[in-house]
Amino acid sequence: MSDILRAEKQEPSRRAVASVVAWALPTIAVAVSAPARASSGVPAQPAGLNGWILFKMPGDSTGAYRVEGRPGETHQYGSYGLWVTNTTRRSVITDTRIILHYLPVPSSWSPSTSSAWSDLNQIGTHDFPEGRHESYEMTYLSTIVPTEGVTNLVSDMVFTGDVRVDGTEPSLYVDRYVTVDGVELAFRRKYGTNVYTPLNGNTPPSTPNTPRNRRAFTAPDEELESDATPA
Repeated sequence: MSDILRAEKQEPSRRAVASVVAWALPTIAVAVSAPARASSGVPAQPAGLNGWILFKMPGDSTGAYRVEGRPGETHQYGSYGLWVTNTTRRSVITDTRIILHYLPVPSSWSPSTSSAWSDLNQIGTHDFPEGRHESYEMTYLSTIVPTEGVTNLVSDMVFTGDVRVDGTEPSLYVDRYVTVDGVELAFRRKYGTNVYTPLNGNTPPSTPNTPRNRRAFTAPDEELESDATPA
């Protein structure tokens, strides 16, 4: 299947400890956020889906995957949350989705309890160096009201999936997609690394991060993805 997922950077924790994943568009190793609008009023780059979400991996035999938005909570680099960068009040933001590629695969996922995100739906498989991963997609269902600079999204998702590991180190890639004014932005990160891979020609290969005092919002869910030990 096509590249539908992007992996995030996460903490270097190998076992059942929670690890943090940076979803910020920039390629900076950890806890970076994508740029907001440039001071000239012209966006420095197309908008992207950025922020922090918590991912937890199972132990060496059996356990569970866990995905948490943790709105209102903080980690060592800032706050959990999701947002779209470089937007205006006239922006049209659509097709916001996150795809998770897992190996080994969970037996099932718990249903969504989110006010804004769908269930994690199985959408096929994707081959990575570690082997064939099963791919799961969650889509954003709430109406998005764009704002100047940064548009915050609801990030109250919680998912768990039981899995048997049998001594194999789990593998996770995370893809993020958003379309702003007809332009799709998409990139991938691998859990446990800071490797950033654009998934189309619209998405910049790298970008500078924006100082926290220049962001349009400072709400708890302005940042995306992290866990007990961000990396």
